[in-house]
Amino acid sequence: MLRVIPVTLVALLMVLPFKLTPLVEALPAIAQTHDREFGTHDRPWAADLAAPKPGGGEDAAAPTAAPAALPAAELPPIATCTDPTVLAAVAEQADELAMRSRRLEDAEAMLGATETRVGVQIARLAEIKGEVEGLLARRSALEEEDVRRMVAIYEAMKPKDAARIFSDLETDMVIDVLDRMPERRSAPIIAEMKDEKAREVTRTILQRRSLASRE
Repeated sequence: MLRVIPVTLVALLMVLPFKLTPLVEALPAIAQTHDREFGTHDRPWAADLAAPKPGGGEDAAAPTAAPAALPAAELPPIATCTDPTVLAAVAEQADELAMRSRRLEDAEAMLGATETRVGVQIARLAEIKGEVEGLLARRSALEEEDVRRMVAIYEAMKPKDAARIFSDLETDMVIDVLDRMPERRSAPIIAEMKDEKAREVTRTILQRRSLASRE
């Protein structure tokens, strides 16, 4: 029994090609009955396989080709404004902007020049201030020297003679000299002054000392 089975299989394999040949030859006719366009091209099964299957599904969603870009000559023209009123308004606006730009540039130039002049003037004022301060300091030193010299002169004078001269001088000048004298020198001079002048000198000296103590 086991020997009969291999012989039978060999016989079937030899007979099978003869049985399938008519079936393969009949396939185009069978397909033509279902699809009239089947067989109109060289490889009908390739187009049939690529075609979407009816009924939808994953195989039915075939990719669509992107639309071809239009040539440059076929592109629609860009719209341009030809209204004279609009063109005139745009031109006027452009002129106004250009004028404003020129004004800003002129203002910036004037501002720069003004800053330069102000800088020069400030530097000059600083120099003048230094010169004035130097002159004031020199004047103060000279005045102080003059006052010391006058103090020495009036100290050497007799109290009666000094009091006679002080009676005709301004009170501030008299006090400047008396403040630099020792009390033993200034007291006899004040005693020889006129009563009215002596009271005025005494009152002014006390006021100055009171203000100095408050400061």
